[in-house]
Amino acid sequence: MRRDHIPASMQRALDQRAMEATALLLVASGLLIAASLLGIGGGLGLVAGLVVLATLLAAGKDRLPQPGVVYSHNLDLYLRDLWIGPALAALATVVVLGATPAEIQTVGGLLGFVGMVNYFLRPVYHMGYSLAERVVRAVA
Repeated sequence: MRRDHIPASMQRALDQRAMEATALLLVASGLLIAASLLGIGGGLGLVAGLVVLATLLAAGKDRLPQPGVVYSHNLDLYLRDLWIGPALAALATVVVLGATPAEIQTVGGLLGFVGMVNYFLRPVYHMGYSLAERVVRAVA
């Protein structure tokens, strides 16, 4: 499907949001997998540690490095919202509270899988936007 009728700014915005969501899901995945490899199960200690990490990243987001745009991706936006990764990991841990380290690793793997599915669905997002745009034009 052609994407040239979608404004370039909308294409970039869709790609940026999809890539940011993928990156945050991969951060959450990595944190949970790392915790499981250290033998940490899904207890309140893990939840507390992840919440503290998310809080520290949110509080210090203005002091994080600002690498700017790299390969057409604004890494400043990724770093600004980096705290969401540990928050997602904490939320996932609350859902499976009491899980074994192996189960935490599985949850981390699922978050990573969802992140990669999101990454590969970017063309579908563009197609959906194009379809919605055509419907609105036809109705209007």
